[in-house]
Amino acid sequence: MSSQEGLAPFVLPGPAPDRETLQGWQHWRSTRNSFVPAPRLDLAAYQALSRRGQGLHDLHRAATHANLAFQETPMSIGVARMVGGRIQSNALKHKPTTRAGVMVNGAGYQGKTETVCEVAAAFEEQWLALHGHLVPDAVAGTRDLHAPVAYAQTPVTATPKSTCQAILGSTAPHTAA
Repeated sequence: MSSQEGLAPFVLPGPAPDRETLQGWQHWRSTRNSFVPAPRLDLAAYQALSRRGQGLHDLHRAATHANLAFQETPMSIGVARMVGGRIQSNALKHKPTTRAGVMVNGAGYQGKTETVCEVAAAFEEQWLALHGHLVPDAVAGTRDLHAPVAYAQTPVTATPKSTCQAILGSTAPHTAA
């Protein structure tokens, strides 16, 4: 707990990040590892807190459980290796031929989306660093904007048409309502 018990040592999560817009993706990418989990307190330290401090600590613990860190598993490591390799080879390809893709399949809540987004975010960070953040003064909506990664959510039962619509929709400018 901070020395000033009036201040919460964490930020409550707001709405889910909109990774389907350039601004939302870049915000998520740059802040995805910024959450600070609640500190572990022994019973004496917890009881030494005021009621307000205990409430804030309990809320911070609940937020910690809801925002658990990304966990690598043997399967996620394999998927990350395949997706990362495919992204990198496609980025380096200069032929006008079709670029190979990857389909990640599995049941719900197994981390497919987060694994792929984590790989794509890491690639974008490396790519931007490699290229010195090309055109840093680019204006949104113009052709000089450099966005090495675009995230497009597709329907569960995606068809070629719905996939193309999702990709094209992810590149369209979005405005807040």
